[in-house]
Amino acid sequence: MVLPALILAGATVLTACGNDQPPTLGPPAPVAGLVKSGDLPGSPQQEPLGEDGVPPNGCTLGGAMSLQEHADQTQFVQYALAGGTVVKSFLYTYQDAALLAKDWNLLVAGNKSCVGRMTGPPNGGYGLLEDLPATVTGYETFLRTKSQVAHSERAWSRRGTDSIVSVLVTHTTTDVAADPVATLPADAQALTQKTAAE
Repeated sequence: MVLPALILAGATVLTACGNDQPPTLGPPAPVAGLVKSGDLPGSPQQEPLGEDGVPPNGCTLGGAMSLQEHADQTQFVQYALAGGTVVKSFLYTYQDAALLAKDWNLLVAGNKSCVGRMTGPPNGGYGLLEDLPATVTGYETFLRTKSQVAHSERAWSRRGTDSIVSVLVTHTTTDVAADPVATLPADAQALTQKTAAE
């Protein structure tokens, strides 16, 4: 009979459809101006990052938050490395080149104004990154508490006249006797300059 044959054929089709697996999602498409997984040791998985966050150790950087508030578009991602290190990558895109320049100047001034205002040795430290080109600014800082030591390096770079890129590398350990300024496994300045050149 034709009817049972049609029912059987329909069941076969339904079974085949039911066994279809959803397509596997690959890694996110690379974005010029953001750190790529392959730029980091171990090629970690990219994770979303909701916002820039507050500058470490209690000092307000004059232009750091303005970037997030004034940019027309922001894209942030982060990566977790082995051993307690997190790499955060930020891209701020502007339509108004004059506003970008204003925010950049505030940022540079803000970095400088934090010198001498942070927790001092032996429980803290803050210093500007040195020997930087005119298009790059940044700092290195550490803070020791009763339960952990956090060591961070952050750099920003102007990328043409329409965007600013930034990379923040932070290593946190519960070993309070650890060297607070041990070499970080990723170089924020080098990563920032690499993404700015894209």
